[in-house]
Amino acid sequence: MKISLKTKKISHRLAVVYAVIFSVALLLVNVATYISISFYVYQTSSSQLEMMNLAISEGLVSKDNLDETNFENFSQIAENVGLRVLINGKTIYNTFEEFKLALPEYTTGTVKHMKNNNSQILYLNEKKEIIGLGTVLIQNIKNMDNEQEYLHALLKIMSIVDLFILLFSVVVGFFISKKALKPIDKITNQAKEISVSNLAQRINITGPDDELKRLADTFNNLLERIQYSYERQNQFTLDASHELATPLAVIKGYIDLIDCWGKEQPEVLEEGIQSIKKETKNMTGLLDTLLFLSKNDNDLLPLDYHIFSLQNLIFEVIDETKMLTHNHSIEHTDTMDVSIRADRGLIKQMLRALIDNSIKYTPAGGKITLDYSLSNTYIAIKIEDTGIGIPEDELSHIFDRFFRVDKARSRSVGGFGLGLSIVQLIVLSHKGTITATSQLGSGTAMVIKIPID
Repeated sequence: MKISLKTKKISHRLAVVYAVIFSVALLLVNVATYISISFYVYQTSSSQLEMMNLAISEGLVSKDNLDETNFENFSQIAENVGLRVLINGKTIYNTFEEFKLALPEYTTGTVKHMKNNNSQILYLNEKKEIIGLGTVLIQNIKNMDNEQEYLHALLKIMSIVDLFILLFSVVVGFFISKKALKPIDKITNQAKEISVSNLAQRINITGPDDELKRLADTFNNLLERIQYSYERQNQFTLDASHELATPLAVIKGYIDLIDCWGKEQPEVLEEGIQSIKKETKNMTGLLDTLLFLSKNDNDLLPLDYHIFSLQNLIFEVIDETKMLTHNHSIEHTDTMDVSIRADRGLIKQMLRALIDNSIKYTPAGGKITLDYSLSNTYIAIKIEDTGIGIPEDELSHIFDRFFRVDKARSRSVGGFGLGLSIVQLIVLSHKGTITATSQLGSGTAMVIKIPID
């Protein structure tokens, strides 16, 4: 039979389950107790019959001994045990007239159980052949009515006690479960008060370090991560809006300038068109970058893994970079060629972003060095420059989106503070790591480690 608990409160379900389990356990204990006591009662009664039968059997040896035997004394050996003696089928002694037992065809020597006139009895037959007398049948009989009444009374008492304990266990289980689940109500009520406007609020649960306390701590850790992500997203939105606002303001300004003076002054028209083109290009680059970040955040960034030569890729990036700048020395340490399994396009984008960043913050005449090495588990790529360096207290933030070490100077050299964020995302998408070391006035070194499949 299937029992369905449709109550909505966990405390009620726990109380019912607790009561059912406890009651079943108690019922099993009572059944075992009742069976044990019944077995003991019947075993004791059987022992009384066997003891009386043994005493009588040992006393009956011959006809002369039978005449001397006092059956009355034998019948008093055990309490509530009757005796019936038959010689050649004729009863000569009987203390239980009401019991008319069928005579056995042979001597069994074992205790038998039967029901006679609504009474439960135990009996033991013993048949002996006595010289000069014939067949003597001894029947030891015990009325089990008293024992049965005792067992019935015990069963009733157990039933009443079980019913009382069942009701008691339901009440106690309800209060215990309600008290045990009280912290959950507290967590629920506190969680309802948490919203976007107060993400800093936490669940406050005191008491032992149990499962509910760990649940509250886990929930608080989740809130911390949500708060951190929300603040980063919010800051990202603000920074993106700010970055887009500047070129839009410049474009609007030049449109107004062209509208007022560009029709009559060709040089103003040309300046405005070129500036609008430049700012439009910047906006397009920013939007492409934001789209890249958005795809990564939503796990929509596809990775095209295949094997390629890392040395050839580095030579390709260096050659392309030298075409764009002639004020820096870009070198590559000669190393044996290494094949790497990765997304070639993203790795190239990563290298170009790191080199472009080094060029921006390295004075003219400075040097940028690319190198790589191979170990048993990963390939390490190192990009080092002789630029202005990064302050130690800001080094841990350089991969944050829209972060600039020197905001005034960064704006003058271009960029949106997203290059290193993209580099980190590319590295992480390849299950790698990136670390940065720097010293003010001496330069910065970036080390990327990509595991070997």
